[in-house]
Amino acid sequence: MHKSLNIIKKSFIDLTEHQKEEIDQFIDCNNGLVFHYTKLNEIVSEFNKTELFYLVAYKENLIIGICPLHCIRKGFLRLNYTNNGNYEIPYGGWVFNINQIKFKELWDSLSVGLLGSLTYHSSFIYDIPEILKKKGKKFETGTIDLFQTNEAIWQNNINPKKRNKIRKAEKSGISIKNYGKEGLIIYYNLLKDFRERAGLSVTSYNYYEKLMNNYFPEKVLILISYLEERPLTGVVILGNKNVMHYWHGASANDIPNLGQGELLQWEAIKWAKKQGSRYYDLCVIEQERLPAIAQFKMGFTRELIPFYCLHKKTLFFRGINRIKNALSN
Repeated sequence: MHKSLNIIKKSFIDLTEHQKEEIDQFIDCNNGLVFHYTKLNEIVSEFNKTELFYLVAYKENLIIGICPLHCIRKGFLRLNYTNNGNYEIPYGGWVFNINQIKFKELWDSLSVGLLGSLTYHSSFIYDIPEILKKKGKKFETGTIDLFQTNEAIWQNNINPKKRNKIRKAEKSGISIKNYGKEGLIIYYNLLKDFRERAGLSVTSYNYYEKLMNNYFPEKVLILISYLEERPLTGVVILGNKNVMHYWHGASANDIPNLGQGELLQWEAIKWAKKQGSRYYDLCVIEQERLPAIAQFKMGFTRELIPFYCLHKKTLFFRGINRIKNALSN
């Protein structure tokens, strides 16, 4: 007998603690990412002022898929995102049981309403469905298989120039310190200065503090490189048993290039492996927009993996949006 698909849109504020636990367990068991978790999306929603929902797909009362959804209202229009629309959640989309359902069935079942739009960012773990390849905008990331030994990762993934940089850092007296929330103020000062130099805004300290309080020590770590007592660079590693991500990076101004960035990545990779994660993710590689950062990341992985962004908009939404844009210009 055919099992009917039922997708329910649940407001986050109406979810019970048991339902949140059930969603997070489903994420862990079906190759979901930390960016799908209920608590992380709650924190991101709070600081980005979005309405948070979860799409939950059922077949015969059995959860077979979940998808976080952030909503922003613009007058009559409702803009929906499977991430929050900025770099804090680079991936999103459905987490689903591949033995129970196909992506196209989930995609076709989504309704955005007469005045709504959906911006869908996929994960990179699942096989890429044809609809994403044909209609989606392609992005790339790079991963490292952590089921290899450290020696194999060193030889197979890290290119010779990066290995030499790591050796240089060690010989130059660069040290790496691992931190929980006690190191957040050090990292945040690096991040704030780094992003201000780039002309970018920075999320509040309380945002990162909440993340550290909820996910340290299993799922988040701050690593900072030092030359003597001076902090040079820092990274935040965030993830779960499926994937650990190189989520954030920052550096001080006017510092020597002694290979501290490479050594920091190598220590982060080894920590992620110790945590039992399946993959280490370089967290988006943008060769055209950020070529220098892309070149750095590509020194740690041989394989680029695609993920996609796809839009769903009604004709009515498109028409209203054109009128609004014309009136505002």
